[in-house]
Amino acid sequence: MLRIDLAEVIRTPGMRQVYEINEPPYEDEDVEYVSPVTGRIAVTNTGTMLLVRGPIRTVIAERCSRCLADIRVPIQADLEEDFDLKVIEDPAHHDKSVQVVEEEIGRVFDGKVLQMDVLIRQAALLAAPLQPLCRESCPGIPVQPSPEDEAREFHNSPFRDLSRYFEKNQD
Repeated sequence: MLRIDLAEVIRTPGMRQVYEINEPPYEDEDVEYVSPVTGRIAVTNTGTMLLVRGPIRTVIAERCSRCLADIRVPIQADLEEDFDLKVIEDPAHHDKSVQVVEEEIGRVFDGKVLQMDVLIRQAALLAAPLQPLCRESCPGIPVQPSPEDEAREFHNSPFRDLSRYFEKNQD
């Protein structure tokens, strides 16, 4: 999806570049974006680190954790990522190159190209509620026992006599 070539920013210490993000809705491996993904991302080379900062906004599709209804959850997240930069000297060509150092797990760079969709997915998943609700008073999935279940449970219930007592006193 959204890829930003940062070769010039990585090569130039002190450089800061701002990128506007305005991606149409799309479906990723873990997240379905139902509104455009928008934001303004600043990438800064400090000489030793590459800083990626900025807010993103979107709406994602989720399921209510109580009733399992499809819902839309607005997401507002601030990207705050730091990547170490390593200078590599090439003695054969009397040249230096700068590389981004990152862990093997959760890689967001492909060479010097930043894969923004990976960062956006991570931010959206972290900003999404753990148990999204369609509404605060959602009662959940209604459970309707069959007549056989009710008869069997009532027949074996130790509260059967107590239930009859309350039914008589309510009249």
